[in-house]
Order: sequence, then C-alpha cells, then structure tokens
Amino acid sequence: MGRSKQTEIHRNPMKIKGLRLKIEAPPAWIIRRKVKGFAKAKGHPVTMLLHDRQIAPEQSTYYTRYVRRPETPQATHEAERIEFDFDPATQVLLIHGISIFRDGELTNRAKFEEVEVIRRKADPDQGIYSGRITALVRLNKLRPGDIIDVESSILSDVKLFPRHCWFSENLEHPLPVGHQYFSLISKNHELFKISVSENGPNTAYTEEETEWGLLKTWAKGNSPPLDLPPFLPAGFNPFKNISISSFQSWGAVAAEIAELWAQTRDPGKDLPHELTKIQKAYPHSKGELIEAIFQFVRANIQYQPLEAGRPSLVPEDLKKIWRTRLGDNKDKVNLLCWLLKKCGFDASTALVSLTLHGNISERLPAPIFDHVVVYLRYDERDHWIDPALTHHQRTFSTWNSLPFQKALLISKETEGFTEIKQAPPEQDYIRVSESYRFQGNNAFITIRHEFHGAEAEKIRGELHSKGKPTIQKIFREKVKSTRIGAEPITELEVSDDLDKNIIVLSGNFSAISALNPNPNTGRMICDFTPYSIFEKIHGIDNSDRIFPVGLCHPTEIFHTIELDHPDAKGTGVPKTIINNEFLTFEAGTKNEDTHPTLFYYYRSKAPEVPVKDLHRYRLNLDQISSVISLVFEINSGRDSKSKPMRQRLNWDEDELEQHDSPNLLQPLKPATNEPVSPIWLSAIGGLVIITFIILIVRYAASL
Repeated sequence: MGRSKQTEIHRNPMKIKGLRLKIEAPPAWIIRRKVKGFAKAKGHPVTMLLHDRQIAPEQSTYYTRYVRRPETPQATHEAERIEFDFDPATQVLLIHGISIFRDGELTNRAKFEEVEVIRRKADPDQGIYSGRITALVRLNKLRPGDIIDVESSILSDVKLFPRHCWFSENLEHPLPVGHQYFSLISKNHELFKISVSENGPNTAYTEEETEWGLLKTWAKGNSPPLDLPPFLPAGFNPFKNISISSFQSWGAVAAEIAELWAQTRDPGKDLPHELTKIQKAYPHSKGELIEAIFQFVRANIQYQPLEAGRPSLVPEDLKKIWRTRLGDNKDKVNLLCWLLKKCGFDASTALVSLTLHGNISERLPAPIFDHVVVYLRYDERDHWIDPALTHHQRTFSTWNSLPFQKALLISKETEGFTEIKQAPPEQDYIRVSESYRFQGNNAFITIRHEFHGAEAEKIRGELHSKGKPTIQKIFREKVKSTRIGAEPITELEVSDDLDKNIIVLSGNFSAISALNPNPNTGRMICDFTPYSIFEKIHGIDNSDRIFPVGLCHPTEIFHTIELDHPDAKGTGVPKTIINNEFLTFEAGTKNEDTHPTLFYYYRSKAPEVPVKDLHRYRLNLDQISSVISLVFEINSGRDSKSKPMRQRLNWDEDELEQHDSPNLLQPLKPATNEPVSPIWLSAIGGLVIITFIILIVRYAASL
C-alpha cells in the first residue's frame, strides 16, 4: 500500500471496513480449545480464563482468543471497550466473534455496524500517526462475573519479508490466567529459531500432525499473577516468554533490509545538481560540509508525520523524496546518508529501537526496530545523527551519542550490533541554581535552570510545541510543589543561545513563612532538597528483588542552593563522593563562613543495575540519602548558638512513594510502549514531592 493510500486511510479510517476489516468465521486450521473454570484471585479485578494464540506462517495468519471475567464494577466498565489494533497498510483484521456468557445464555456482539474505527497517534504533540488502526466495539451493561469471549485473526499481506515470520508471546501476565496456549503450525519447522524461557512444572509441550503441518503447542495452566516492581530497565521483559523467528542471525536481518534500501537510491537528475552546489560552497572544510549537508536536508524536506508497520523500515525513493520535498524520519535518513556517501564520507544507515534500547540484542533476530539514524565514521570518531531531532542545534563535534545504546547498521557486511557510546561528561546536562535570601521567616528565592546540549533540544522542542505560557505554568507549579509557600513574583524568563545550544529558564519567587515552627523545640526550620537530583535517583525496597533496576539514563545534573541568612554560617553537608560503574554522586558545601552554598552532582553511567549488584547499589542509596537533604533550624530570636541540622532520609520506607512519578525532563523507560513527554514533573509528581517534604518536616519536629 503506497503512502498516499496510507494517508487517505488516516483521513477517513472508516473506509477500511469491508476491505481491511471483516467479520467472518475462524480459519479451518485452528484448534478450538475448551474454556474451563478458574477461581478468582484475591485482589485482582480481572481473571483470564483462556488465552490462546495460534500462528500459521504458511497461511500468513495469527489467531487470538481470550476469555476473561471482570470481577469488580470498575473492571466491568473497562471491559466494555473491546479493542483490536492492526496496521491496515499490511494487515487485514478478521473479527470472528465477541460473545458474552451470562446466566447460562450466550450472546454474540460481533456486528459490523457496531464496529468503530479509530486512527492512532504515536506522538500526539507532533501529530505523528503510528500507522496502526484500532477497531473498537463497545459493550453495554456488563455485570461483574460476566464472561467475555473474543476471537480474531490478523492476516498479513505485506510484500516485505514475504518468506519470514516472527512473533513473541509472554507466558506470564499481571493477571491470573487459567489456561494459556501458544501454537505454531507449519510444514517447515526447520526454518524457525525458537526461544522458550519457561519450562516450569505448569508448562507442557506437545506435537500433533495435521493436514496443514506439524502443530507444536506450549500449554500452561493455573498461572498466578506476576506483580512487577517499579523501575524496570528500558526494553527489559520480566515475563517468561516464547519467541519464534525465521531469521537465523542479525546479519541476515541487516542484509535483507539493506537490499530493500538499495532499491530506493535512485536520485534522479536534480538531486546530484543540488549536491554539487553544496560541495562548491564548502571546498576546504569537511566538517563544515557535513554540517551543511545536514542543514540542507532539514531545511528542504518537510517532515510528514506518518509511520506504518513493516513499511516504516523502508523509505521512499530518493527522487520522489526530492520531488515532493516530504518525508518521515527514514526518508530524511535515506537522503542524508546518500548525500554524505556521495561526498566520500563513511556513512551508513542504522536501525535502533526507541522502546527496547540496548535490550533489543537479547531478542531473537527479526526486523523489530522502530527508528533509524545515520552512523558516520569521520576523523577516527563515531558520529550519530538523528534527523528526527527537529530542534537539533548541536555542532558536528557533539554528534557523538544517542540514547539508544545499540544500533544495527543496514549493510550486507553487518554481523552484529554496533555500540552507541554515551556522551562525555558536561556535554548534555542540566544545571539548577537556587538562591535563598531570608527576611525574618520569609524568603525570596531566585531559581535558574540551564539546559545544555541534548537537554536544551528537549526544552526547545517543548517550547515550540507547547508555547511559553504552558512552560511558564509548569515551571511555576513545579517550584510551588517543591518549595513550600513559594509564589512567583516575576514572569518566567527564557533565553536561548543557539550558538552554544543552551536554554535558560529563570524566575523569582517569594515564600511566606519559609521558616516554619518546630512545635517540639520552638525553633524555626526550613528544608532544602536538591529536587532535580533526588527525582532522578531510583530507590529500591528491602525485598529480595529478582529483576534489575533501571536508571534514568543518560542523566547529568548539577544543583546548587545558596543560603543568605544571619545564622547560616557553618551550615553545610559533609563532602561525599560515590563513583562506580553505575553512577557518580557528589555533595558538599562551599563558602561555609559567608553564604553557604550546598552543591550536589549526579550522573548516571549505565542504563541499569544488574541483580547481582543491587546490594551495593542499596548501600550507595544509603550514602546519598544521608546528605540529600538539609533542614535549617534556628531560634525564633536568632540565637547565635543555633545550629543547622542535616536530616537523613529513610529511603527504604519512602522511596516508592517518592519516585512513583515521571522524572524531570527525562523520558521514563517503562514496560509499555507509550511515549512519555520529556517535560517537567507532572502535577501528581508535585504532590509526591510535597508529601516527601512534609515527611521531613514532621520527622524534624519529632526530635
């Protein structure tokens, strides 16, 4: 299906009904499984009685049936939406049945006129359509205890990789499951690599000859729900699973995609002429020529926000891209890479994963990528270029990293993944500075947030998409939620230095009664927490965690807090340095004898902490928690003998509440694939910080 037809589908998705969305009987080759009773699990609102997946590669079809029972009114309300996601560019959705079993009666709701079709967006802020469509059926007046039986199939007619099939299925779930089946039926099983990470006592394997081929089945019964801890690494699959793929190696994946890309490299007549003009304008500096080519692609190709399934791996032809001046990310990458190679540079297109990051290399080889970038080897250094960064202002010397960790170069010579090294220190970072000037119990606070490099590009994009008023509101609410009593007294100031690629957000606040009375001592207390550091550090509880901890990565933050108060002399936090393969943390105090300035530094050095190192990481957290906050305490009459007091946080008790919220200017790395907006802490996160500060104040009051 061409891009123009895909675009038309998204303008009017209802046109696919009857063409790419049908209601018909299940295919003849499926095995019909019985639904058996399964008791409700305490504390879980939904029970899955049956989960059945059957794959037939020769039929280009996979069949799905799930039978579930909502146990609570809320779960019943959510179960009224039956959704089927598919890509109409390459797939046909077949709905076989939607049945409700209640009081011994069975009702089929699979009626064509009741199916709604909804287009999905991968990035709502930029209007980027994922290419996938949702067929929605609404069920009304369900009751707790109703049994909902849903059957469907996806028929693939994709022209890409017609000889291949790949699929992955979890054998554990957050819900209790009575019976689960995964079947692969084929006459050529030798074509498939199979990876099974579950062979426990509840899992059985069988084989059966059928007229459609050998049926291999993995069955599992009475599966309890798996409760997942927070902060799993990006792309880490905590569930035991089974995967199949007809690709024998990652090199085979790269070679087949390289062959498809080679078919799109016809530049036509006009594009070489444009390249000649660029080369003549920069005859002496290769570095300037590279930057000029990048700016040429960004300025001349308008981003067309449409990505769709497997075709998203292959761009349009170069001459069409130049003729229409439209393209999505892979089209821009295709053009940029061709221009660089024509100029004699060692450039390659590279596949990466937005959701799996480096963990993609642990999967069975398959075209499971969702993004593409340019790899350039120049002056004995690796350079990584992502044309999707529309607010990219970095100089060529800083195109040295991207957050994807691993990339697969699109080449017939590729054998495995290429590592994307992290950016060097003090290139992409956030610098937060606060200055407190006290008058009595009140404080005037000047706050300045500097964003450098890639962090500046994130903010620049948010300013472009949301506007200054929205950013100002978020900035104001964040300060108010982390600094008790703070109210803005100036408008948010925004400065953007494009040459240095630095954005600064700053503002002035007043905090009435910043010093609060401690009812037990009669002294006044004020808390200072480097929130930008604290909210980036993922804690862990004291349980025997069996999964690694994902870190906010890459992250680098400097945070300083200056105190201007007559009794502040001598205030400070002890000098602390932690430096290992996971993180670097430093804390200390400057100018203790005049205006003490508390300084904190945090940099993540790896995307996760392996299970074997969790104990050591927990010790690191204990060290950090002992200095992460300071409670400033004085007598109400400014007794010169009053002393500030460091407050040790109880991380083990509080960390789950403290960190159960989005992190400042850093995408989350969750198990879901939904994108997270990289802008400020949400309102919920603000309430979490308020709770955290109140806990500290209450703890101090009890001393």
